[in-house]
Amino acid sequence: MASADGVATAEAAAADESGGASVLQPNERFKSPLAAESLTNVDLAADGPLATLRGEIIEVIEALAERNPTPQPFEGWRGKPSGTLSPLDGTWRLLFTTAADATFRKTDAQGEAKTYQEISAARGHFVNCVDFSSETAKLKGFRVVVAGVPLSADEVQLKFRRVKLLRRSRWLRTIVIPLPPSGLLRAISRWASRGKGQLSSRGAGFQILFLDEELRMHKTFDGQYFVQLRPAAYEEATASP
Repeated sequence: MASADGVATAEAAAADESGGASVLQPNERFKSPLAAESLTNVDLAADGPLATLRGEIIEVIEALAERNPTPQPFEGWRGKPSGTLSPLDGTWRLLFTTAADATFRKTDAQGEAKTYQEISAARGHFVNCVDFSSETAKLKGFRVVVAGVPLSADEVQLKFRRVKLLRRSRWLRTIVIPLPPSGLLRAISRWASRGKGQLSSRGAGFQILFLDEELRMHKTFDGQYFVQLRPAAYEEATASP
């Protein structure tokens, strides 16, 4: 089956990469490049002080959600209504997540991983991006193209479309792997998580909790939290004192 083979190829290409771009570092291997937006829904492991810190961050997220200045974040999505600019458009950097399968650590083979998301409201796409810093690794990075279908003013269903592997090679610099239907993909993810994943019956998707010019926070249907910033705000927030 071509689609299943494509998923296996994508997983093999990134199977040796480790996670580590979030505020909290998960102590487990990165399972799959398809895992962005908590496809497999594996909780970030945290004990003691880290668990307390995570709980406090979630409390802050929920408190800010009550003051969300953008109650209709999907205005302008796919040009509807006409002439409306989407507040989601552009680049976002991941600052914090409770999902262990969306983070990376630095490795000798691939170097540091830069993770970010490009949103094209005109196309209705979320593109999860990972770039590796190593100049010698065969894999430069990858892109996961996800179609977003708004369900309400603040909720969106996600449909994973394809993976693009970016290679350092004279030939086949880009390999595009179509993904199977969402239901099959979720079943594969449930198996890959070895029982750790708790997948929602609603499928892949999320609710935007807060959105302004610099900050975006959402909660997936699987119960995972994501906090993202515009690049300039991210650099300021993570700069060394």
